[in-house]
Amino acid sequence: MFKSFLSKAEDPPKISEEVQDTTKKISASEFTSTASNLADDTKSNPDRLYSALTNVKVLTSSTKYGVLRCDYEYIPTRGDPGEVSSFANGAEIRKVEGWTFEAVQRGISSYGTYSASEFRLTKADGTTDAYWTKLWEAFPDGNGSSAKRTGYHRVSKKIQGDKYVEGYFDDDDYINGQVYRYDPEVIEQKMKETVEELERHQVCGISADVGYSQAFQDNVKQMTSLPVILSSLQQLSLVAPMFDVRPENRNRIVVMTASSVTFDPSSLIPSNVNKDCIHLVGLENSVFGKWVAGGNSFSRFKADAFDSASVEEALESVCDECEKVMESVKSDGGRVVCIVQECAELPVYSNALRRRFKLPVYDTMTAINFVQMGWGPSSPSSYMM
Repeated sequence: MFKSFLSKAEDPPKISEEVQDTTKKISASEFTSTASNLADDTKSNPDRLYSALTNVKVLTSSTKYGVLRCDYEYIPTRGDPGEVSSFANGAEIRKVEGWTFEAVQRGISSYGTYSASEFRLTKADGTTDAYWTKLWEAFPDGNGSSAKRTGYHRVSKKIQGDKYVEGYFDDDDYINGQVYRYDPEVIEQKMKETVEELERHQVCGISADVGYSQAFQDNVKQMTSLPVILSSLQQLSLVAPMFDVRPENRNRIVVMTASSVTFDPSSLIPSNVNKDCIHLVGLENSVFGKWVAGGNSFSRFKADAFDSASVEEALESVCDECEKVMESVKSDGGRVVCIVQECAELPVYSNALRRRFKLPVYDTMTAINFVQMGWGPSSPSSYMM
């Protein structure tokens, strides 16, 4: 019975005895602790064990998570919140139509207006725009979406204005090419509809698959009564007060981002966090950053790479960039106290950073785990429910 309590709902794929033995060794201390706690609370009584198992299953089933994907296209790897295998107890992952990565980067205005998004399918010279056509045709996707694109319109003249409404492309592209546009109010409505869909699937919380979604935190949380922590950056509100980051102590929190060029601290760092304690590290010149910017999909190993990118090869570049900033802060008389990973494609490297630099590392998945822990079973807690 206890074995079935630990097992997943579905049988895992066939794996070697060596992998199974290693897994048992990795989880041995957790297994022993849980078994001891369960024995304490049930006295090994079969009826109490059955009741405990039933209750734990109920709590575990309530940790299914909801993820908002931007209207972008790449194949996420395990560790990315856009990949269902990142979740032990299931996830509902949905694209928000029209909420492109570019629109997320532009953010949300001080008066609450979303940024418009545009797709250029044909350039002014009549050639196909491969990037935007790929994104356009990738909706609906394989994560449960079923509706065709709606709410957009074709534009024949570039719209002028601030960054939230201005058109993306050259004037000639609108006249001689083919450009479709989602207006700000349409994208916000699409967001509401997607959040409502996640609610219907009874998820326990909502996050996004892009770190720049932090700019939309206040807006999206007003759409639901569920916990919302769109970006790993929201954790700075919790993490920063845990350390003495007064200026005179020169303690620093490293924030790693795929690109420091487009990172806007005023909209992405929570307002209650002292920005002077943040040391921003941009990975735009690293192998990782260049692959992310190119929309490449990461394989685990270099030898298996189908889209050039691999976790194995990018790992060293991420760690090297982190080491450089450690030395920089140290030479300036400071000390790094923790790392927060902005990019939702960075959690796969978090264990390596923890191991190599002996520092706490917070990412999108630690944010999601925090929400899930509020709903799911806790071994140290009582099995008497």
